[in-house]
Amino acid sequence: ALVASKAWKMPLEAVMVCMDNSEFQRNGDYSPNRLLAQSEAISTISFSKTESNLESAVGVLTMAGRTEVLCAPSRNLGNIMTEVKRVKINGKCDFLSGIKTAQLALKNRQNKNQHPRIILFVGSPVECDSKELVALGALLKKNNYAVDVINFGKENASNDNVEKLTAFIQAVDTEGNSHLVNVPPGPHRLTDMITSSPVLGSTPQPGFGAPSAATVPVAAATGGTMNNGGGLGPADNTEEALLAYALRISMEEARDKQQKAESKEPKAEAQKMETEANTNVEASAAPEGSEMEVEDEELDEEDELAQAMALSMAMAEEEEEEEEEKKEDADENAEEGDVDDDILKVFKEEKFIEDLIDSTGVPKDDVDIEKILNFDQEEGEKKEDEEKN
Repeated sequence: ALVASKAWKMPLEAVMVCMDNSEFQRNGDYSPNRLLAQSEAISTISFSKTESNLESAVGVLTMAGRTEVLCAPSRNLGNIMTEVKRVKINGKCDFLSGIKTAQLALKNRQNKNQHPRIILFVGSPVECDSKELVALGALLKKNNYAVDVINFGKENASNDNVEKLTAFIQAVDTEGNSHLVNVPPGPHRLTDMITSSPVLGSTPQPGFGAPSAATVPVAAATGGTMNNGGGLGPADNTEEALLAYALRISMEEARDKQQKAESKEPKAEAQKMETEANTNVEASAAPEGSEMEVEDEELDEEDELAQAMALSMAMAEEEEEEEEEKKEDADENAEEGDVDDDILKVFKEEKFIEDLIDSTGVPKDDVDIEKILNFDQEEGEKKEDEEKN
């Protein structure tokens, strides 16, 4: 049994699951409908791949409408299932674009030791040309990609999907590492069909763990145990496996929450310590600050007194200078007054007036000499009268 377990162990892989969310997924031939059946099958695949190898990772993308990567290859099953539950039905499915996007996502995987694998859900008619699929398959084979295709739906059993997808798998297959699983029309549980298929390693597989035949039809949900590469086991053990899967997801979510809480606690403690340190520094600096304030106040008072004294001295000096200037002006005025009095005395001499009149050639009889001599007295009387009035 131990040897068989080693033989069935899945390799280290990075898996990209391409989900068909076209309008055909409203059909209820797979309970409750094709879209929800895919969601359940993706949960099973993610659980099996990550359990079979502790370094394997799974990612998911949608192909209908606009191809969108929901989750890059990861081991966080809770995040994968959260994104899968948000998927909505949207238009037609573009398989070529989905495969190319999955190839690009796997090309940028973090762990280059992981073998890239694409798992393609086809629940609607493949409208692209068979030549394009074959060319794409050859490119994937050249770059060492493995592909599993799950073809399901009543209409896909009778149209040319099987022919096109068979040619695609034959082009991409290398030593039996790729598979085409044609699920018969329902009512069936899609998860049970996939569990018993080579997608989850339910039969001995050479190479990467694939059967030698490229196309593997599935007739019933039989076979498969946890030792056969991570399958959920036969039908009677499916409920127990799903319960274990649900417990694992809840444990991972609880672990994530605990890690986030633990990462927040050191930050909170560091902030608390910084706050306490700042408070202590402020408290220790408070007395010094108060002393400095008292010293500053004393210095301010001394400066104000010095400024007041300097201002008063400057004002006193200015007053002394003004008084000196007034005295000098008074002395000058007094000297000027003495000069004016001497001049008036000369003008009041009658002989000076007569000589002045003779020099002008005016007859003396026409000039009133007395009036000229008494001119200053008349002016003084007029000023006194004006002041009185």
